[in-house]
Amino acid sequence: MVERPPSLRAIAVATGVSVSTVSRYLRGQLALRPETEARLLDAAEKLGYHQAAERSASRPNRRPRQGTIGLVLPELRNTYFGVAADEIVRAAESHGLAVVIASTLLHSRHQEDYVELLGGLGVSGLIYSGNSISNPALSVLARSEIPIVVFDEHVENVPNADEVLIDDYSGGFQATALLTSLGHRRIAFVGGPPELLSVRRRGDGWADALRQAGVDPAQQLSLPGDYTLDFGSAAVSYLLSAAERPTAVFAASDVVALGLLSAARSLGVRIPEELSIVGYDDIPQSALVTPRLTTVRTPLNQMADTAVSLLVDRIADPTRSPRTVITPVTLVSGGSVARLGEAPAAR
Repeated sequence: MVERPPSLRAIAVATGVSVSTVSRYLRGQLALRPETEARLLDAAEKLGYHQAAERSASRPNRRPRQGTIGLVLPELRNTYFGVAADEIVRAAESHGLAVVIASTLLHSRHQEDYVELLGGLGVSGLIYSGNSISNPALSVLARSEIPIVVFDEHVENVPNADEVLIDDYSGGFQATALLTSLGHRRIAFVGGPPELLSVRRRGDGWADALRQAGVDPAQQLSLPGDYTLDFGSAAVSYLLSAAERPTAVFAASDVVALGLLSAARSLGVRIPEELSIVGYDDIPQSALVTPRLTTVRTPLNQMADTAVSLLVDRIADPTRSPRTVITPVTLVSGGSVARLGEAPAAR
């Protein structure tokens, strides 16, 4: 009589994880916490599951690469997302994970296609950052057993997904409060796509900081658009032709702010003597322009560490409740702002 090997269900029951977790781990498609991995291998060995024993014996002394995760980003030519990609790869590798990166080039159809593709490849988990408020393919994938972390921008109808977002309201408030503290009362908001929650929150912070200074935000110029240099450049003509020309601008993205700065200077507008500018994100280029851009720093390294940790936790325990982590932001001082009517101090 031939003895039958133990079932995956028996290993799952003994370990306290799902059958799919056992199956994907033993196929090398899943990363687990070290303690969960040790518990699973121990249970499998005691039950006589030789595939697990062979995997345990074959592991090298260094921490092995335990699985592959997918990363979907709106674009990589925007430095913000390029830095985010590097930071997520760094964080993932510290957990023994490889990363497959897909850039959707800002196309909504590509956002769905790449989510379906990565899900079909059997990745251990997915970190997703989009440029729209919905993604039907992501909603479908979230109902499967593939763990998902939504990064940077909230997406509606994604059940069981963790989120790592930014305190966008605080960022908008801090940026605008700085400008009002310097005497500015005509402060334009040059935002991003108006349907995005992050843009709305940054705009809410801008509006509340104006109200706190006794300024009606409804009387200020607010321009929605894309997170591009071209949009920032094009916005300058609207600012300069306004009936009450703004003395300061809060831009919802450094990329937009750099477009504003470049176009304004080409038109002979002195920065910051005639126009103060505050950006958002603190991308590397912000420190390279003259004057250095004053901006709101988004700590992408911290966000990446959090996102990967949440993903690894959910891989290890698919039943835990989803979490939303709001990441604090800080102001970074530069030379692109000055007190109203005053030239900046010599540097």
